[in-house]
Amino acid sequence: MSELLLLGQLGVFIHYFKEFVVANNNGKKYDLKRAVPMAVLSSLTTGLLIYLKDDISDLYVVTKFGAVALGYIGNSAFFSFIDVRKPKVTTQ
Repeated sequence: MSELLLLGQLGVFIHYFKEFVVANNNGKKYDLKRAVPMAVLSSLTTGLLIYLKDDISDLYVVTKFGAVALGYIGNSAFFSFIDVRKPKVTTQ
């Protein structure tokens, strides 16, 4: 499992490093103040999903490549899944 956790964290790093490179290539300043909390949240959700890999195997099979992909898109995938699962509330 530690190998999967490491690969997941590598995916998180790749995601945020890519954002950094794109911002620099476009001549923009990369906002670390905004990126660090999101990176921590992505790291935590990726670790949690990999830890729960047996419980979520019907939804997502965590392999070595899957762990990297989960790290790369894990935060948005996690919150998209939660948004789909929570009951829709409408206000009148």
